[in-house]
Amino acid sequence: MNSTVQRIESVLTNAYSNRNYLKLVNEIFDNLQIINPDGFNNEMSNFSSHIDGSTHIGTYETPDNKKIIIIGVRLVAKSYVENSRSTQRNYAKKLIENSGSDAALIAFYTENDSKWRLSFVRLEYEIKIEKGRLKATESLTPAKRYSYLVGKGEPCHTAISRLHSFIVDHNYHPTLNEIEEVFSVEKVTEEFFQLYCEKYHKLREHLESSDDFTIEAEQHNFTSAQFAKKLMGQIVFLYFLQKKGWLGVSAWPKKLTEKEYKNAFFAKGAKSRELIPVVYRPVADGTYAVSASALNALNDADEEVLAACVKGEPWGSGPHDFMRKLYDRAEQRKANFYNDNLEPLFYSALNINRGEQGYFPTLHCRIPFLSGGLFEPIAGYEWEHNYFNLPNELFSNRINNNPGTGDGILDIFDRYNFTMSEDEPMEREVAVDPEMLGKVFENLLDINDRKSKGAFYTPREIVHYMCQESLINYLETIMELPADDIREFILYGDFMKDEDTVKSKREGNGGMYISESLFKIEDNGTVSVNRLYDMDNALADARVADPAVGSGAFLLGMLNEIVRARLNITEYLIVEKKAQAVSKKQEYFISRQMHNERSAYRLKYQTIKNSLFAADIEPSAVDIAQLRLWLSLVIDDEINPDASTPLDGHRNPLPLPNLECNILCGNSLIDEIDGIELINQSNLIATSNSNEQINYRASFFDSTLKSLIDAQDELFRCDDPIKKVECKEMVSALRDVIIMQQLTGSSSETLNKYEDSKKQASKPYVLWQLEFAKVFRDKGGFDIVIGNPPYVGESGHKEMFRAVASTKFGEKSYQGKMDYFYFFFHKGLDILNSIGDLAFITTNYYPTASGAKRLRKEFAERTYIRQLINFNEVRVFESALGQHNMITIVTKNKAKEILCRSAICTESLTANSSKLILILSGKDKSVRTLNITQENLFDGDEYYIRQQGVTSSKPDSIGSILDKMAAQKNRLGDLADVNQGVVSGCDYVSNRNISNITDNDVALKDGIFVLDLKYPRDKAVYDSFDEKEKKLIKPFYKNSEISRYHCNLDNTKVLLYISKKTKSIDEYPNILNHLRKFWPVLQRRREAQNGAIRPFQLQWARTEDIFLGEKIVVPYRTKENAFAYNNEEWFCRSDVYVITSKEKEEVDLFYLLGVLNSKLSYIWLYNRGKRKGEVLELFQVPLSEIPVISLSTHDKKRISSLASDITNIKLKQEDADTSILEKEIDQILYKAHKLTEAEVSIIKNSVK
Repeated sequence: MNSTVQRIESVLTNAYSNRNYLKLVNEIFDNLQIINPDGFNNEMSNFSSHIDGSTHIGTYETPDNKKIIIIGVRLVAKSYVENSRSTQRNYAKKLIENSGSDAALIAFYTENDSKWRLSFVRLEYEIKIEKGRLKATESLTPAKRYSYLVGKGEPCHTAISRLHSFIVDHNYHPTLNEIEEVFSVEKVTEEFFQLYCEKYHKLREHLESSDDFTIEAEQHNFTSAQFAKKLMGQIVFLYFLQKKGWLGVSAWPKKLTEKEYKNAFFAKGAKSRELIPVVYRPVADGTYAVSASALNALNDADEEVLAACVKGEPWGSGPHDFMRKLYDRAEQRKANFYNDNLEPLFYSALNINRGEQGYFPTLHCRIPFLSGGLFEPIAGYEWEHNYFNLPNELFSNRINNNPGTGDGILDIFDRYNFTMSEDEPMEREVAVDPEMLGKVFENLLDINDRKSKGAFYTPREIVHYMCQESLINYLETIMELPADDIREFILYGDFMKDEDTVKSKREGNGGMYISESLFKIEDNGTVSVNRLYDMDNALADARVADPAVGSGAFLLGMLNEIVRARLNITEYLIVEKKAQAVSKKQEYFISRQMHNERSAYRLKYQTIKNSLFAADIEPSAVDIAQLRLWLSLVIDDEINPDASTPLDGHRNPLPLPNLECNILCGNSLIDEIDGIELINQSNLIATSNSNEQINYRASFFDSTLKSLIDAQDELFRCDDPIKKVECKEMVSALRDVIIMQQLTGSSSETLNKYEDSKKQASKPYVLWQLEFAKVFRDKGGFDIVIGNPPYVGESGHKEMFRAVASTKFGEKSYQGKMDYFYFFFHKGLDILNSIGDLAFITTNYYPTASGAKRLRKEFAERTYIRQLINFNEVRVFESALGQHNMITIVTKNKAKEILCRSAICTESLTANSSKLILILSGKDKSVRTLNITQENLFDGDEYYIRQQGVTSSKPDSIGSILDKMAAQKNRLGDLADVNQGVVSGCDYVSNRNISNITDNDVALKDGIFVLDLKYPRDKAVYDSFDEKEKKLIKPFYKNSEISRYHCNLDNTKVLLYISKKTKSIDEYPNILNHLRKFWPVLQRRREAQNGAIRPFQLQWARTEDIFLGEKIVVPYRTKENAFAYNNEEWFCRSDVYVITSKEKEEVDLFYLLGVLNSKLSYIWLYNRGKRKGEVLELFQVPLSEIPVISLSTHDKKRISSLASDITNIKLKQEDADTSILEKEIDQILYKAHKLTEAEVSIIKNSVK
């Protein structure tokens, strides 16, 4: 190892000192200006309750002239390095602003604590807040902090690897952005994910080589992938638990007082009287010390008795390297780590309640009981009687136990810091945090081989935004307060609370940031307005669903936003109650009681139980989502080992809730079997009816449903494994009672299908109204539906679509050429209540896609669209290059008019965190943003959604130009026919169809209807045809052979043009012999199956005449309006559209060519046609809708002449400059449309 790197590693793995810190920054910054590393400035401000003071180590100026201060900040001992995050961040902001710097590198440390935090802090964009009391706008500039937790016992692998280029090259002077990149969480995620994947695949390979595993998996219906994902998740969870010090806690205190000794001596009768004097010996100070040798000499039975006699070391004191110690113990005993240690730890220690002491004799230590289901054997497999033969080397293969070697699962995990701190918008921990874990796990969901890049994980900035916006909309609807006041509190409540709860703010010395419509304190200290109680109740009452939960990103996002808002409310409620207190002591107890009753843990538990619901078809996704919710609870489970009253907290880790009734595994889009709906939604609504039999049934249904809701509630809280089984059986039985009412009279086959479905890990249905009956009974549906549903085209996935399309739900929502996520929009609207909001991130194609008419119509009829944020060519998913995304937020609340915020990104790049924040906050100047009325969004019978509005009221804008074009009487479809090229259905032998061909002489890429004469096998087929047969051979072209104004006329491919006019193939024997080899795939074509064509005919041959004479051709996807003229025999495939004169119209095609290739036509197609990002989609409908202005005869002939000249020039020299001629065409059209100079300027700037 490089000596410099060794020195840095020594600094980062030891307790903090100014001198060591100076060594570190001197290695990072070669031209550091040292200020006063030996000085110390005591903090005397409001920060002094958390900050002792600071040392100004030095200052660094970057090559881009940015100033970075280097500071050491000593924290008050009680605040700890891990806590007081917002206070530390605000203090850093003060230091940066006071020194006139741009950023700071700060070491936060506590005296006598071996751990410290290395943080990079820079100021974010300004936030404008209208102060409630002063009615004046003030700017807040929050600080954003990125941190490494370092010090004794903390892994520094990530920090060293990120800093490596700085510390080994002394001629390297990093810029501000390069320093920020060192603290990039995304880099850590990517690195950790790659290593995690390798271990996951290795684990799967070992499992699949085990006969015991294969048999057990088949018996219990689980796969190696499911088992491996769950096992990896369990191990990762333990790494978080060991970070809290909950694992391996000593069951025996090192010392006992006289009183504790006596209590232990008599605790278990004669046995304790025998054991205690042996193990605990008196020492000089009057206490009793444990004898290690005597303790080690006890047998397991005596150990267990002893553990019940004494109070063990407190939870939180366990070793932070418990997993490594456990592995080393297995190695020393030559035991199998998985069978002899992990399985007992998972399925016995963590899954069985052993009382308050939690003593686990197998490992001779305290282990908490967690319940919840994470540590239940998958599908109930027999873990005690199977040996899966997972070698120890899979977990660790260090050389000579050197931590720098080895690539086993534990070796990899030991390199990384696992932080219990949850990510916040302004606070990022450079470590494996729970949110990062979600990204890693979701990327695993779609992995089928080692080369896979995984699924799409929604960037956290987008998750934050969508959750915040949904919550703001919900609160605005419920509370009927100004949206801006609610928005400020949800977005900036952390900053407001920090400022507003300072005492001086409440004494009339400057006012509060919170809006007076929410909370107002008079100068005398009395609270005159407090709507925060209403907000708190509304937040507690919110009901949220994610129908495609993935790894739970949106559930966690909603959980954090709801709880954060309620925690901020807590501080204002304390202010109000303190104002009524009569003494400091009473103030103290008010604060203590409120913080206990409204702790982060309690609020999270309530929110998870009452507010968060989800489903996913993938069992591993459900496991991951549950794991992340459990982790979120564990993070805030703060233990007080000395607690004696409820106000003091609790002494033991709290068991995890059971989430089976909140997160379901099944098909979110289906609620029926064999066409029979398994739940009748109308039954959920209490109705009166004079018919006694119907009333009896309704009463029985109500009673059963209430019992189901109660059983679900009991199951959520149940922490007894045996009782849990009974609760699950009760829930299942009550569910069956209701469903069997629907299935009365069904066939035995249907009933058997239902019984079989209950055994499946992933059900073929999700019964939203039944499984979440309380939500529908109380609120009529969810308040918020949110998520990132799967984007899947129908091509190649017909069975997947057919399963939904064949249902009653599918009958109203399915449409040909749709995307699968359209179904989720429809389902989301169905499960929302009458005033609920839906927020999805999807691709951006549906506003004009031909397969989305039903979806757009439903939006128009059932919703108001709140927001459309079109990322266009800004890539938000790195693993999905070429995909174009959009955030859609709609509401079913149509009580009042809502303007749609329509934002369109105009840049082409891959967005990083900062860019996404700018785009979403509306501060990115490259984003075009409009506010559009609902009626101006939807265009025509197809309900196209126009993001710039159907019409524009703004003069001299893109909208005004489009309005002038739209005012023209004629459309291209009025003057010409627009037809698609030939669809053969089988151009050549592909990977997709070769498996259906039985002729052994057939090879991949052999031509079927399309022959490539450069390919010897195809040339031989062509040469075998006689002259008569060759008359059916036509020159064949593809869209890449089209350029603006002209197209390639040389070809090497030919088409067997056999239309329906050819009734028999018998007179073409050589062609028949050729096609017969491919008969199985020819017969499988849809039109052949339904009898519309014979197997030897083209699927859609079109009218032959359109390919023979004068025509304009255009590729169906292009970044420019590339229309070309030709007058040759020019057959083309379906990726080309052909424009020909109508029979009764005499249209000059050169005139049309000039119009279609004009800048004006591009503006129209870009804004009113169909697009995928910057790529125009020139299908039949958008082409037919292009406006064609009526010109004078003179202008029409001039454009025709110019277009003809351009075509001839291009045919002779493809790269010839014809810009002057094209500019003249544009000028004629500008004048004819009566465009202003400003409008012409807009076009010139918009079109390259």
